Amino acid sequence: MGCNTQSTSSKSDKDSFTVSFKDREINLTPYVEGFPYSRFMPVLSANKLFYMHRGQTTKLMMLPLNDISDLSKGKVISDINFDSRNVFSMRYNEADGHLYWSGDEINDEVINLYQLNIDNGEVKKLTDVPYIFGWRWNPQGNKVAYIARLGDKENRLGELRVLDLENGKEEKIIQDRPEMRFTWGSPSWHPEGKGVLVNGLKDASRTYGNLLYVDFAKKESKLLTDQNKARYFPAAYEEWIDNDRFLYFSNEDGFTNAYTYDWKKGESRQITSFTKNLGNPTLIEIEGEKRLFATTSNPIATELYTIDLDGKIIESIPSEVNIGVLDHEYNELMISTSSNKSLFSMQQLTVEEHSFSFNKVLDLPENLKSQLYQSEVERIEYPTFDTDPKTGEARKLHAYLYKPKNPLPKDEQMVMIQSFYGGGNNFSNRYQIMAEAGIYVLSPSPRGSSGFGKEFFALNDKDLGGNEIIDIFYAAKYISEKLGIPPSRIGVFGGSHGGYATMRVLTFPGEINGNKADFDWGFGMSHAGFSDIVHFYENCNIPDWVTLEAGDPKTEGEKLRDRSPLYHADKMKGKLLLTHGTNDSRVPIEGSRWMRDSLMKYEKDVTLVEFEGQGHGIKGLENTKTFYQAWLGFLEKVGEKDEKM
Repeated sequence: MGCNTQSTSSKSDKDSFTVSFKDREINLTPYVEGFPYSRFMPVLSANKLFYMHRGQTTKLMMLPLNDISDLSKGKVISDINFDSRNVFSMRYNEADGHLYWSGDEINDEVINLYQLNIDNGEVKKLTDVPYIFGWRWNPQGNKVAYIARLGDKENRLGELRVLDLENGKEEKIIQDRPEMRFTWGSPSWHPEGKGVLVNGLKDASRTYGNLLYVDFAKKESKLLTDQNKARYFPAAYEEWIDNDRFLYFSNEDGFTNAYTYDWKKGESRQITSFTKNLGNPTLIEIEGEKRLFATTSNPIATELYTIDLDGKIIESIPSEVNIGVLDHEYNELMISTSSNKSLFSMQQLTVEEHSFSFNKVLDLPENLKSQLYQSEVERIEYPTFDTDPKTGEARKLHAYLYKPKNPLPKDEQMVMIQSFYGGGNNFSNRYQIMAEAGIYVLSPSPRGSSGFGKEFFALNDKDLGGNEIIDIFYAAKYISEKLGIPPSRIGVFGGSHGGYATMRVLTFPGEINGNKADFDWGFGMSHAGFSDIVHFYENCNIPDWVTLEAGDPKTEGEKLRDRSPLYHADKMKGKLLLTHGTNDSRVPIEGSRWMRDSLMKYEKDVTLVEFEGQGHGIKGLENTKTFYQAWLGFLEKVGEKDEKM
């Protein structure tokens, strides 16, 4: 049975955001419009709060930071519809009072720098390159250093450039070399503007990230880290400690920790030794003394710390929520909080030498919380197929189970398993919508997931479509037994890498790396996934990711084709929904179209929903509504007998 059309229905003509599923009406309004604000960027020194408001279009807004009781009263400061473009890092420049961001103009990931005059709404495009890895202005705020990526794959070239914001003149400082490629990371300026710290990859390998210092006068780079030591994307803190010392963060010991580099001595010193990743590092000042505020976290637990610059822990407290530092001034921080049980709050955090004081300044209305929070969350561990060398016993993987407060009748109950990028202590509207529909969601952390150290993160390097997929099979078997739900009503879903993993799971040939797995999947939902790894490598904008995760297409093409779902379409189990933006430059839509066409040849049940003009993600109110209508309409069919279409 083959079908390539979407089927969604609505029981309510008066409310187009109410969709039907089984015998339920699910009002999407609280999820897509209830708290229509995002991208909060407070600026303490300027008493301003910038944020996005999503309505029929998405607008950029501004309010005085000391008067944010009613976000609807914000001033619209740009006539741009931000549904139509990607916006990545956005920053306010106190020197000229303008907003800056890196992003594109048509959701195509051609990334450049833009400047917005918040008084008159005028927008200027400041650069014209294919892609910008990172950027930051100097301490005076009148120059921007940025890393441009020119060309692609073997013809790729990276350049460090400096743009003068006052006269618009641009200077090329230095090009990278094949043996040390520039990569993601914003430059960190020397306090006197003599040069910047940048990130580089040895032989374009993401496993060997390094820090380099580029001297503007000499136009030369100096390698500061040991290039033979494995580490992922070390990050230099934006503000130096003084003219001779800076902070940076690296996971070369297995977890992200803090290091200082002494310019005069030419040496690094590790100052923290946590066995959970360090996050939110912020250089603060308490009574004239510089301190490091930071958190440690994994998907299970979070702690807050005050640390001196010798690495001594001064104070620490546990936290049930994730912390994000939005801005700081001296020892005052503006933070965001969230967890898998709570969507968002913004709080002012005062850090003293031996205490932390919190003051909530922005929160969701209580009536909205009651509409959004539709699940109970249970943390579980499940055994997978191999042995954990640290314990000598079966390796156990972390997962969160989202249990609907009002589940479907026992003979209709369903489980959706996230194929990749799951297991986080993060709030998900998607999970809550599924919970309101009565559906269980299992969000696991298969090998290769972040948050459990570099060793676990690297377990799937060069093994895309291998053992990480077996982990999902074991998750399905575990949850089927735990909940007593048959495989025919258990499915898998994911986006990007997770979209690929979804297709790989449903078309799995039965064995990989000598490990066998089998499960009679009922369904899958893949968003923006790639079905042919080699084609993805040849047409995406992150080829280095492919070589790290999957292997080198030039020498391992046969292996990569064998791990591509497209070439195992005849083996697909269950029903498959594909969704994809037509303007996706990260993962071209051809992968989904080819998968649909191949599956239809084998009379498999497949539906492809295309989102015109959308990129790698889905943006905009109508598109969001259409996306969930497609999901629920597709899930309505799960468990039904196949019919010719």
